Amino acid sequence: MSLRDFGVLSDGRSVQEVTLGNGRLTAQFLTFGARINGLSFDEIDDLTPTLDLEAAEGSNPYSGVIVGPVMNRLGGARARLNGQVLTFDANEGSNLLHSGAAGLHRLVWDIADVSETTVTFAVDLRPDTFPGRRRIEVTYRLEDADLVLEIAGTTDAPTLMNVGFHPFWTVSGRGRAGHVLQVHGAQYLPMDGGNIPTGEIADVVGTALDYRIPRAPADDIDHCFVLPEHDGIAPCVTLESDVMRLEILSDAPAVHVFTGMDIGIAVEPEIHPDAPNHAGFPSIRLGSGETFHQTVIHRFSRR
Repeated sequence: MSLRDFGVLSDGRSVQEVTLGNGRLTAQFLTFGARINGLSFDEIDDLTPTLDLEAAEGSNPYSGVIVGPVMNRLGGARARLNGQVLTFDANEGSNLLHSGAAGLHRLVWDIADVSETTVTFAVDLRPDTFPGRRRIEVTYRLEDADLVLEIAGTTDAPTLMNVGFHPFWTVSGRGRAGHVLQVHGAQYLPMDGGNIPTGEIADVVGTALDYRIPRAPADDIDHCFVLPEHDGIAPCVTLESDVMRLEILSDAPAVHVFTGMDIGIAVEPEIHPDAPNHAGFPSIRLGSGETFHQTVIHRFSRR
């Protein structure tokens, strides 16, 4: 494990870098956004982008970060909670993307704990556009060939919480090119012209989004796939190249896949986007005394 000063953001905040290693995996993390900022496996480097702070603040603000308190989109920049409507400043057309100005990706997190193979980042949030004093902790752990991520969040008042991880993977070493994609879900969420779910849950069969059988992905995927009901951890997405394989497992009910940038393929386990505005979607309401929890396992292997 090593810890060093990484740089200073445009507003003067200092950022630290933590490097973990276990002999097979080596990973770098930044306190800015609790971000993964480089990963190698069995001497195969650059499996996820490594950015300087100018890019992390500017052109690629979501690469490798923890996003929330509500990830993905809220239609009309509003959401229902306890019979009331919360309103937000839209940051993508008329919608809210990744919580906008309240986003976790904009924060410099505390290092709550660190060892040779584990780091825990933590942040305390005061009530803002989202109610409640909240604490969110994120632990990255290297276990042999697995990068394990655990997210936990609490609140002292009812709020909305759908925190998730937004990495870009490039197991081919060529950005988003050179991959075979498999999505372990037979359903997806149709969207309107603003990328907001319509509320329908549709079958992928017969559509361009049927990736149940592995194949090369299109460059315009930006969709949430609904995973089969399961208890505990289950496969959600597999990425393969001619040299290695990445299997992603999670306890989340859905996963968002985004192939729209050449830096890699984003795979984001999550609860359904725009959930508060659709009665048929799982709830993202978190009450006082309750804990939000999500686990994601990234399992690497050579082919």
